[in-house]
Amino acid sequence: MAEVVRVKDHDDLIEITYDDILKYHGRQMIGGAALAFKIMLMTFPKLSNEVPQRGHFSFYSGIGQNGRGIIDATEMVMHVKTNNQLRTDLEYSDDKLGQVAPNGGRYYFEIGYKEQLIKLYLKEGIIPEEFMTYSKLAYKCKMEGVAMTEEDQARLLELRQELARSIMASKPEDLFVIME
Repeated sequence: MAEVVRVKDHDDLIEITYDDILKYHGRQMIGGAALAFKIMLMTFPKLSNEVPQRGHFSFYSGIGQNGRGIIDATEMVMHVKTNNQLRTDLEYSDDKLGQVAPNGGRYYFEIGYKEQLIKLYLKEGIIPEEFMTYSKLAYKCKMEGVAMTEEDQARLLELRQELARSIMASKPEDLFVIME
């Protein structure tokens, strides 16, 4: 049975799977979409005893605007971007725990619901070194206005798919540390 994130939109109960998120996001930054999905699975029951209501969430991503999979997943489920409750400034995560992200920032997150706030970070070693290397290369090419080779693009896509599969096969508590 597929894992499901449940959220309310007014009186409607919405059940969203990871596959639903990919229909919204696409297939490029699927590792980030998987991370966000697991964050929501882990934190929603801790934030509320009931199914949480859209419009009452906030979300901070320590990997900034580079994490389009995370941004799309949190927008689809929680509407944090629509409600101006999404923060992505990299400097805020400078002194936080979590693995350094390939293009700046850290794998550190904060998810809020009403008066509750959960701070968490991704455990070391979840993001493979080869993924980091290729992600840094893609970012460098983008900043320099040059294209990656077709071989490098294909390998990065494979690595993203492998990362997403690994994340989706893991329990959220094996991926993240919630800070007390």
